[in-house]
Amino acid sequence: MDLRTFEPARTLPGLLLDRASRTPDRIALRHRRDGAVQTITWRSYAGRVRDLALGLAAHGVRHGDRVAVMSSARPEWAFAALAVQSLGGVAVGVYPTNSPAEIEQLLAHSEAVAFIGETATELAEVAAVAARTPALRLVAGIDAMPPALPATVNGTTWETLCEQGAQHARHADEGLGPLRELVAGGSLDDAAVLFYTSGSTGAPKGVTHSHRTLQHSIQTVVGLYPEIVSHEHDVVGFLPLAHVAPAVISLFAPLLTRLVVTYCPIEDYRHVLRSVRPTALLWPPRFYEKAAGELIARTQAWPRSRRHVYDAAMWVGRRVADDRWSHRRSSVPLRIAYAAALRGVFLPLRATIGMDRIRLAYTASAAMPASVLGIWQIWGLDLRENYGLTETGACPVAHFDQPFPRPGTIGRKFADPRFEVRVADDGEMLIRAPLLFTGYWRDPEETEAVLRDGWLHTGDLVEYTPHGDIRLIGRKKDVIITRGGKTISPQPIETRLKESALINEAIVVGEARKYLTVLLEPSTTADAPSAETATERLRTEVDRVNADLARAEQLKDFRVLPRPLEVERGERTANGKVRRNAVVRSFATLIDEMYDADDDVAIADHVRSGSDQVR
Repeated sequence: MDLRTFEPARTLPGLLLDRASRTPDRIALRHRRDGAVQTITWRSYAGRVRDLALGLAAHGVRHGDRVAVMSSARPEWAFAALAVQSLGGVAVGVYPTNSPAEIEQLLAHSEAVAFIGETATELAEVAAVAARTPALRLVAGIDAMPPALPATVNGTTWETLCEQGAQHARHADEGLGPLRELVAGGSLDDAAVLFYTSGSTGAPKGVTHSHRTLQHSIQTVVGLYPEIVSHEHDVVGFLPLAHVAPAVISLFAPLLTRLVVTYCPIEDYRHVLRSVRPTALLWPPRFYEKAAGELIARTQAWPRSRRHVYDAAMWVGRRVADDRWSHRRSSVPLRIAYAAALRGVFLPLRATIGMDRIRLAYTASAAMPASVLGIWQIWGLDLRENYGLTETGACPVAHFDQPFPRPGTIGRKFADPRFEVRVADDGEMLIRAPLLFTGYWRDPEETEAVLRDGWLHTGDLVEYTPHGDIRLIGRKKDVIITRGGKTISPQPIETRLKESALINEAIVVGEARKYLTVLLEPSTTADAPSAETATERLRTEVDRVNADLARAEQLKDFRVLPRPLEVERGERTANGKVRRNAVVRSFATLIDEMYDADDDVAIADHVRSGSDQVR
C-alpha cells in the first residue's frame, strides 16, 4: 500500500472476497470460546458472511437498510457488519453498556429494520421497546432466543438465520457466487457504519462512515504500523466494536493488512493478553495505566535483592528517556546498560502480562498522563499518542515516524498531501482529509455546524511546539472525556440532578479521570434535621439519576460544596452561568477526594527520581 497515493477500489465486503480468493487458508481471526482459542480462515470468514447475508435478505433486509448490532467484541460482530454491508445496508453499533432508553433512542433515530443482540438481557431490553420503534421488523439473538415480541416483529436466532442463508447458497451455488452477486451491487460511497456518539447537547448523533472513508482510516493505521502490510501482527480485540477505533483496528484493518485479531470478552482480556502476547496495541490511556499499576505492584512484592536490580534498571531507563525527550544521543556505556536493563528486567516484567512482544504502541481518545506514557517508554515500549475523533475514523494526526516522543504532544499530520491541518484564528484545529465522516445521520444542521467547506471543525484548541508537533491545549465544546476515552456531555446529567428540590447546582467532573463524580450545591430551601440526613437525601437523588444513565455516565461519588459559587471568584458569569474550569480549580482538593489516586501516584513516583521527572 502506497500511503501517499492510496485510493480504495472495492467495498469492504469486496475486500473480504479478495482475501478469501487470494489466501483462503490463511488465518483471518481467532476467538476465545469455551476456554480455548479457535481460528477462522478467510474462506470460512467469507462463507459465514455469505450465509448471514442471505439469511438477512430472506427476511427482507435490503440496500440502504440499517441493522443494529449489540454485543461484546466477538467474530459475530464482524460477520454481521460485513453481511449487512454486502446487502448494501448500514451496520449500526450499539454499546453493550447502553441503557434501555439509549437503545430505544438509537433504534428509533437510525430507523433500524433489524437488531442483532448477544445476550438474553439485551434481547429482553429490545423486546421491551420494540413497539416504540416502528421500523423494526426482525430481532435475532446470538446466544439466546428473543422473548415475546410485537406481532409486527419476527424473532429468531443467529443460528437459524445462518442456516436459512446456507440452504439458499446450497441451492444457488456451492461457493461464494451468491455473495459476489450481492456485493456487486454496492458502492464505495454507500454508508457502511453508523457510530453513535453524544454531541455537546447530549443528543446522540449517528456519525456516518462510508466504505471509502473507512479505508482511508485504515490507510492511517498502516501509517502507524507499516509492517502490518508485509508481516503478520497479532492484536487482542476486547473493546466494543460499536466504537470507531476498535472497529477500524480489529474489524476493518485486517481486510487490507496482515493484522490477526483474537477476539475475547472484556472480562477475559488479561488472560488472553498473556496467551496471545500481541505485537500491536491501540488502547485508551486507562488500560495502559491499569497495566502499569499492576506491574509496579509486582515489583514492590519482589525480594530486596531483585528490587535493587530493578531500581538500578530504572535509574538507567530514566536517563535514557530524558536523552530521548531532549533529542540527545545517549552515551555508549548508557546504551549498553539500557540494553541489559531491557533484556534482563523490563521485558521479563512486561512478559508477566503478555506485553513483551510489543515494540510500538499507541494511545488515543483521551488525555494520557505524562507519567503513564513516561513509565512505558522507560520500560522500552515506544508508546505514542495520536489524535482522532469518531468523525475522523482513525488518526489524521499522530507520531507516525517519531520514536519515543516526549509526553504532551499528539504528533503531526499524516503524510498523504490530501490530509491537511489548519489552526483557526481562535486556535481551533481544523482538518480536511479523505477519512472524514460523510455527515451526521439525517441531521444536516449538526453536520453543517462542524463540516464546512470540507473542513472539520474539531472543537479542540491546539498550538504548535518549536519542533513542529501539535499540542492540545483545551476544547471549545463543553464535554468531558474520561480516562477511558468516553466522551460525555455533562449538561443533561446536571439538569436531571437539578430537577430535585434539594439541589440548587450540580457540576459534573471527570475530565481525564477514571470515572465521573459531581459537586453539589444544596438548595437553601432544603430542610434536613442533620447534615448526615441531608447527605443521604442527596445520595438518593444521585442514585435516582444514575438509574437512567449508561455505565460510563454514572456518577461514582459526590461532594457537597462548602459554600455557594461566587461571581467574584470567577466561578459564575455575571448572568449566573457556571464557569466549569474555575469551579474545578477552586475545589480541586474536594474533587481529588473522590478519586483513588493510587495508580497515578505509584506510576509518577516510578518516573520521578530526585529532580528527574516527566515535564
